[in-house]
Amino acid sequence: MVKVFAVSGSLITGNLSNLEELANALSSHEEQVLVVTGAGDLKSYIKAAGKFGNQGEQDLVGITATRLNAKTLMTAMENVYPSIPETAYDIREAASTGKNIVMGGLTPGHSTDAVAAIAAELVEADLYIATSVDYVYDRDPSESGAEKFEKITTQDLRNVITGNNEAGGHELVDGTAVDIIDRSSINTRLFKGSVENIRKPETCEGTEIVPK
Repeated sequence: MVKVFAVSGSLITGNLSNLEELANALSSHEEQVLVVTGAGDLKSYIKAAGKFGNQGEQDLVGITATRLNAKTLMTAMENVYPSIPETAYDIREAASTGKNIVMGGLTPGHSTDAVAAIAAELVEADLYIATSVDYVYDRDPSESGAEKFEKITTQDLRNVITGNNEAGGHELVDGTAVDIIDRSSINTRLFKGSVENIRKPETCEGTEIVPK
């Protein structure tokens, strides 16, 4: 049994002095865990590259940034697979060892959430998305009257998100991730990325995403 976590890169880049706390929370699960990290504050490198390169080149910078965060988190994790998977085949090979896995991006155009959904699909795992918001809302949660969803279908979620595939620009689940969750009926929960919630993702406050 495996648990797949999509972890916002800001949880790593913004808490480097407390990295052990995050690593211990991820390592505390009885099940094998597979963690996909985002770019976090390293998104500034992606934006800088955008001044000179095209979208594909920005994506490649973004993948490198996510893998740097993955490598950093790996140093503090317990029972961890020694290499960062870079292909779908690598994911399967790493999962077969039973060790915890930490990885970043795979291919240009795929967000952290999409990569995590692909990983969950490959190893037939539940998916937990630790992000900057506590629930999926019907609009920007900072707006007055914004309503949260404790449960939402993939069909309704598509109406909420923008589906923006801009490198480094994902703040909520993107369209590609939703499509993968839908096609493979992946049990998915989105919640605010805190150490406490990562320790108990099944029961913390958040939104259950229901394939439909």
